[in-house]
Amino acid sequence: MRITAGKYAGRTVAPPKGPRIRPTQDQVRQALFNIVGPKVEGARVLDLFAGSGALGIESLSHGAKHVTFVDRSGFCIRAVEQNLERLLGQASWESSTLLKADVLSAIRKLTLRGQTFDLVFLDPPYGQDLARKALIALCRGAIVSQSGWVVSESDKRDPLPPAFEDSGSRLVSQRVETYGDTVLTFYEDCSLPRHV
Repeated sequence: MRITAGKYAGRTVAPPKGPRIRPTQDQVRQALFNIVGPKVEGARVLDLFAGSGALGIESLSHGAKHVTFVDRSGFCIRAVEQNLERLLGQASWESSTLLKADVLSAIRKLTLRGQTFDLVFLDPPYGQDLARKALIALCRGAIVSQSGWVVSESDKRDPLPPAFEDSGSRLVSQRVETYGDTVLTFYEDCSLPRHV
């Protein structure tokens, strides 16, 4: 896998050693970043089901301020760590956080910490209803910043609902793109302003 654009364009991202991982294809990743590009610069990014970390690392290449990588697999977390160290060196410790946890637990932890994110990537294993569960949890935790985006990758045979709402947080699909069997659904946080 190669970083498609930005500061680290052309550099490779090594996949995790161990369990089978379904990485986002380079052409799909490039199309995704062509769409979200303006939102990445200076953004706080959450890469759920991180795998190799390619989506989060691509975000850093495009100028994201900080990326939190979440995966429950030790193989994946080690792969993300090695990819960050190889590409960013010492700077990786300031611009990234690695969290070894299942995604729903991680969202609860991040909620309790009061963290919010401008851009969230969801690239779960197919056929386990994990994207829907994660989107519900993101709404419940209200950790997507107002007007922030969530991009979910899913199988075209398992379409996602057009909106999710919980705890005063509302994610509404703004765009759906299909690449072969892969569907990217772009949700925007359309919540009313939150009073602190």
